[in-house]
Amino acid sequence: MKKRAFIQMHGDVDGVGFRFLVKQKAQSLGLKGSCKQTNDKLIVIDIEGDSEQLEEFLEYIQKGVSPLSQTNAFSIELYDDLKGYTTMESDIV
Repeated sequence: MKKRAFIQMHGDVDGVGFRFLVKQKAQSLGLKGSCKQTNDKLIVIDIEGDSEQLEEFLEYIQKGVSPLSQTNAFSIELYDDLKGYTTMESDIV
């Protein structure tokens, strides 16, 4: 079964390689979606794929993505409806 997650990250997520690491992890799990930084330094991830891989990705997010990051806070919303992403995009790399 496929699911979609909408994740908002804030805290120490700017300039620590966060978006690069998120994209790399998502691609390694075969997940598709987007990871972008908003004007107010919030990272927004909209990602979808098989439930097992998505669960592994969410565990990765919850453990802390970047060792350079000191503090993170996040919210996660899960959805059954998919947007049909075909790649994993990021606003960097």
